[in-house]
Amino acid sequence: MGFTVPDAHLLALQAHEGQVDAQGRDYYLAHLRPIAEALRPYGAHAEMAGVLHDIVEDTRDHPDPARRHDLDRLRALGVPEVVVEAIDAVTRRPGELYISGSIRRAAAHPLGRLVELAENRHDLAASTELARTDPEKARSLREGRYRPARRILLAAEAADANGRRILA
Repeated sequence: MGFTVPDAHLLALQAHEGQVDAQGRDYYLAHLRPIAEALRPYGAHAEMAGVLHDIVEDTRDHPDPARRHDLDRLRALGVPEVVVEAIDAVTRRPGELYISGSIRRAAAHPLGRLVELAENRHDLAASTELARTDPEKARSLREGRYRPARRILLAAEAADANGRRILA
């Protein structure tokens, strides 16, 4: 039958078990699932890429080797190649700069770009929530990371000949 959307959600749940976001909430529930849900209208591959987008970055240094995931392991699990490529496009490399590295790479990959746009929208909403407790940090993230990244991603989307996917 192949790797399915429910398989992707289960893998994300297992891989991110015990992980919390900056506000102390379950990472899968507060971050991964909302992004996957935002991508659901764009098809199964988009939803899979959304729920798995942080799996390599967040598990590469896990102390339990069985909980580490890399691109080859995802392929061995049957994750579709287009999803693996999107995950690769959005995975930040150690020491890599956010805008000039991972955002530019994601902008060049159609599915990776869509995932980053969904994450960016989620992060902008989260910065509004953060502004209630730390307005300066929220402003810094919004103006220094999220809005500049969004401009790059939307410009790449507009330049794409198939740019009908825009997730504003």
